[in-house]
Amino acid sequence: MVQAAPPVAAEEPFTSIESPSLQFLPRQQEAVVWKLDEDPIVIPADRLQSYLGADADRYVAYEVLDTTIGKYSGTDGGSFATVEIYRFPDFVKAFGAYSMHKDGPMQFLQIANEAFAKPRSINIWRGPFYVRITGATRGDALVRLASFVADRMPPAPSRPAVFSFLPENGRVPGSERYTAEPVLGQPYLANAFRTTYNLDGDVIEGLVLPAANKETAAKVLDAYKSLYVRNGKLLDPIPNLGEDNFTGEDRYLGRTIAFRIDRFVVAFNGFKDRQHLVDLSAAADQRILGTIRKQLVNAEKQAENPPSEQDERPAWMRR
Repeated sequence: MVQAAPPVAAEEPFTSIESPSLQFLPRQQEAVVWKLDEDPIVIPADRLQSYLGADADRYVAYEVLDTTIGKYSGTDGGSFATVEIYRFPDFVKAFGAYSMHKDGPMQFLQIANEAFAKPRSINIWRGPFYVRITGATRGDALVRLASFVADRMPPAPSRPAVFSFLPENGRVPGSERYTAEPVLGQPYLANAFRTTYNLDGDVIEGLVLPAANKETAAKVLDAYKSLYVRNGKLLDPIPNLGEDNFTGEDRYLGRTIAFRIDRFVVAFNGFKDRQHLVDLSAAADQRILGTIRKQLVNAEKQAENPPSEQDERPAWMRR
């Protein structure tokens, strides 16, 4: 006897799913010139493809938890906006998702932690959230909506600390990015922190990749070195740079200087003046060494002066 298959359970409607992000969306006319058109929706990560299509995979790479969406109309009758709040497990992954959109013409805005405007959109990184607002309006109404949403969110303490390893001199403002995708198409260069430099018209890309340990970092550097061995040529290494380093040239990849300190791999890539790469590498080397020295000194101080165990008993019990 053939039995009918059990009915497929209906998926929970997006309007009934809860998320902490819902509290950040303005309701009614809280945002002055904007009114919410309909109940917001929350799309969990495993159903995000139904909203974004293939682009959903890019957010999943940063471990997105859910996406909250609110649609608004302007009280002027001609404006409209959609607010998308992508929630992540930590502020670094949120910064990575925000970084994906740092391309083409953009204007940075005074919205913490960081924000920029592009034609018909505003992108915000705020703590463990990435916010994208799209729409059309007159004046600065879209920016005011963005500020209203961001002000309700908990900010991150700062940019990811790894960026402090890279020199400030010549750094293009706002060029910091974190990418879960392979850099230069090389899988071992995924999950890197990147920034751009402009030294007298010489555009250089800087990269820091924190590996799990020293051994893994050494393998990453060797794999990157092999890329230049296969496709270009190696030049003399830089004396006293990191624990290991190489210099390479390639017609398509340009020049690079890459080195390893502890579990960190650092590289600078450019197409013009090699000395600029040398200077940036030396500066990064000193910044990382300074950070490691501070950590070692603090560890030694704590070892020499361990915190005394406090007696948590009430006073009458300590007599």
